[in-house]
Amino acid sequence: MRPSMWRALAVVSLVIAWLAAGVAHAHPHLWLQQLVRVVAKDGKYTHVEIEWRFDPFSSEIEIPLIDEDKDGKFSTREVKVLGGEMLPELAKIGYLTWLSTGGKDFRPAKLPQFSARVDDPASFTLPDWDRSAGDSGMAMPPNKRANEPPPPQKRGPRNLVYIMRFALPEPSKTVSITTYDPDDFMRIEVDKTSLPAGCTLAKHPSYKAEFVRGYPVFADSVTCRLP
Repeated sequence: MRPSMWRALAVVSLVIAWLAAGVAHAHPHLWLQQLVRVVAKDGKYTHVEIEWRFDPFSSEIEIPLIDEDKDGKFSTREVKVLGGEMLPELAKIGYLTWLSTGGKDFRPAKLPQFSARVDDPASFTLPDWDRSAGDSGMAMPPNKRANEPPPPQKRGPRNLVYIMRFALPEPSKTVSITTYDPDDFMRIEVDKTSLPAGCTLAKHPSYKAEFVRGYPVFADSVTCRLP
C-alpha cells in the first residue's frame, strides 16, 4: 500500500481511538450531517442505510489522504481499502448506532455494505464553531489540532461522505435508527429535510452526548413505520 493510503487509515484510526477511549468534556471537533434511508420488501423493512457527510473542515483533512491519485474523487480501489480497514474498527464501537424493530435496542450485528464519495461542491456546510473548546490539557495529533488552519484550496468547500447499509436481523414493519457519540467528539445531526416517507424525527429520551456533564444534547432518532 502506498504511504498516502497508510496516512489516511492512520487518521481514521486516531478518530476511532478517541471515540473508543472517551474524551471527557470534549466539544464537537467533527460535525456530521446524517441522512437516513430505509429499504422495504414485501411490506416490511429489510435494510437501513445511513449517510455521513463530514463537515468541510474535517473533509479537507481527510479527502487528500484517501484520494491517492489526487483526481478529486474516490476510485473503487480507494473505497475498498478504506472500508476494509475502517469498518472493523467502527464495528468495535457499534458504528455509533443503535437500531430497534420494536423490542430491545441493538447494535448492527454485521459489517454493512460500504461506499464513500466526495461531494464537490459541498452538500453540507455549517457556521463556524469553536473546535478548540474542551482541548485544555489534551494532546491532539498535529493534523487534528483544532487551531490548525485548513490547507489552501483552489475550490469551494467539499464533503467526505460515507454510506453504510445495514441488514436488519429480520424484516419488520417498524424500525428506529439512533446514531450519536456519547462524548460529543463527533456531533451527528439528522437532516430533517431528507426523511423518507413514513419516517419521523425526534430526540431520543435517554441517548445523549454531553460536552459539559449535566448539559446533555439528546441524540436524533428516526422512526419509520409501514402500514
